[in-house]
Amino acid sequence: MIPTPTKFLATGALLLTLLGGTSCERTSSNETNDQPRTRAEQDLAELREWMKDKTDSTKNPDTRWPQVKEEFKEKTAQLDSRMDSLSAKSKEEYKELRREYLNWEARNQQRVEMPLSPETLQRFEEELFGSANALDATFTAPQMREAYTQFLQNVRARRTTWTAADWDYVDELYSRLNQKKNLVEDQISAKDKLRIKALQAEFLALEAQKDAKDLYREINQ
Repeated sequence: MIPTPTKFLATGALLLTLLGGTSCERTSSNETNDQPRTRAEQDLAELREWMKDKTDSTKNPDTRWPQVKEEFKEKTAQLDSRMDSLSAKSKEEYKELRREYLNWEARNQQRVEMPLSPETLQRFEEELFGSANALDATFTAPQMREAYTQFLQNVRARRTTWTAADWDYVDELYSRLNQKKNLVEDQISAKDKLRIKALQAEFLALEAQKDAKDLYREINQ
């Protein structure tokens, strides 16, 4: 009996289905082979989140240095072993995260060893906010944008003369300013929130320009 065209079509469809399934299986296998690349990017994302948590300026410096250093060592060791799986952009981000960590660790290590002087803190508060007790006042939501603006204007003007120890005082005041903002966060307008975020980003960028080697050199003098 001669097969009908319909039977040929059905048979062809079945073959395509089977071949397609095989192709999908090969694709799945390839995706498995690409897993190291995915794992490396995941490690980088985990390091990024860990850094955000540790360097959150609204928190007190973490004094559990042995544990913190060991965590950083473990996370970077994993990434170092998978560097070939990172894109060029990710490699640059990883390099920047390492540098930021060294800055943060050096500054906070010094903070632990040398507590802030209340008198010096008040002097910086006056220089950056116009009054030695400016941050003791209650801030309304509309006042927050102006407070950040004034703070950044003075940081720009004075930062080139600051030492690592000076940055400790500036960081403390920045942390207190952020705490004031958090109290009225829900009342700040969307426009002001965007402006404040831009000012915060600028501050962190200016702070990051302080090279880690300079910080360690100042601390060990």
